[in-house]
Amino acid sequence: MMAYAWIIEEDLIDNGEAVGVWGPRGAVKPSPGEGAKFRLLDGDGEVYAKGRFVGDAGSEDAFGPLDDYGMPNWGCTSIEYWKNGWKAL
Repeated sequence: MMAYAWIIEEDLIDNGEAVGVWGPRGAVKPSPGEGAKFRLLDGDGEVYAKGRFVGDAGSEDAFGPLDDYGMPNWGCTSIEYWKNGWKAL
């Protein structure tokens, strides 16, 4: 069993091609609305995608969407979570 899972709900860079992509490999797809909201950004602060993370958002696993998908696929450099405003990890 995976310790975390994530899903891309909005793809703002690739015409929506990544919407519905989830990971990491072997994870169970998160249910609609489940988990903490995140967004992936590049070095200039441009938002590439938004999604949801299921797991311990206070652990290293919270970098999973960035490490698993945002960085290797788009070159994203940061991830933010919604906590009364967007907060970078």
